[in-house]
Amino acid sequence: MYVITEDSYGCNAIIELIKILYKNNIVDKEIIADCHSVGGKGNIISPKTIRIIKSSRSKQFDITIIFTDSDNEDPTSIEKRIEDMLRRNGEETNKVHSIIFEPHIEILLVPDENNPSEYLRKHERYQKSDLPKRIRNIDLKAVSKLKSFQKIVGVLNDP
Repeated sequence: MYVITEDSYGCNAIIELIKILYKNNIVDKEIIADCHSVGGKGNIISPKTIRIIKSSRSKQFDITIIFTDSDNEDPTSIEKRIEDMLRRNGEETNKVHSIIFEPHIEILLVPDENNPSEYLRKHERYQKSDLPKRIRNIDLKAVSKLKSFQKIVGVLNDP
């Protein structure tokens, strides 16, 4: 499985999350994932992402998952733009999944907050570099209600 994220902290956090899901029997198979970050949200829908996807195919990865933040934009709109980008570039849309965190990946750390990034910075002196190690302590029961989390589990458990 190949993972694409906005930044390197997201890469490390998603790899940690996949390990946690397997360790807790939420994902039924051990998943070997490689990850590449695109260097910011604005770069998700770009030629760089297409190059990364094509490169992942040459490395024998069948499935690619693109993770991005909604930043309060409609997630459906982001998913459609990603699908359009894939189609325009001849990529098989059934082999690329997009997971949109509403509004940010930090929602996995504080699932009941409307603006998790701001809350964490304000109340817990959070820095983005803390994300991978903080993911190790997520409350799996609390995040299980999030659409993005449910989609992650569904994609990872898809045969």
